[in-house]
Amino acid sequence: MSNLINGPNLNSSSSVDVADDFDPLHHPEYYESIIFRRVSAYILDAVIIGILIGLASFSLGLLGVVTFGATWGIMGLVLFLIPFAYHTLLIGGSMSATFGMRVMNLEVRNWMGGHPEYVQAAIQTFLFYGSIALTAWLILLIAFFSDSRRCLHDLFSGTVVINRVNYAGELDNRE
Repeated sequence: MSNLINGPNLNSSSSVDVADDFDPLHHPEYYESIIFRRVSAYILDAVIIGILIGLASFSLGLLGVVTFGATWGIMGLVLFLIPFAYHTLLIGGSMSATFGMRVMNLEVRNWMGGHPEYVQAAIQTFLFYGSIALTAWLILLIAFFSDSRRCLHDLFSGTVVINRVNYAGELDNRE
């Protein structure tokens, strides 16, 4: 199974067909050990999100005591928004990667090879959390059957997670 990605070449000086830019058959180095790195990145992100949720819960709980429970009503909304905002803002930002992805030297690209915008990052985040909530993480097994190791939320949001590429269009080997 190969990608159907059509987009501009990361190497502007190359004469490679634009349809081959993220094709794992032409660029397997973009996907080398990507599943392990994605899982590791998410574990790091989960720890960071857990710390943020803990701080928010403590703050809202303490503020709730002072305001006689006035902030306790919004606690559920805040606990939902923290992971959603974390992924959306970081993937849609200039680095196109969460902090865990940055540590694991990964980045998210859109189908055209550019960085995803905030709307596309929000769609990917919504699909990610929605699909894992409905399938108890089993939906992520699809990545094992894709040459590019894309999950269903990647396919539906038009994104691909690759090893970080530097500005010259070469893999960034800082590890």
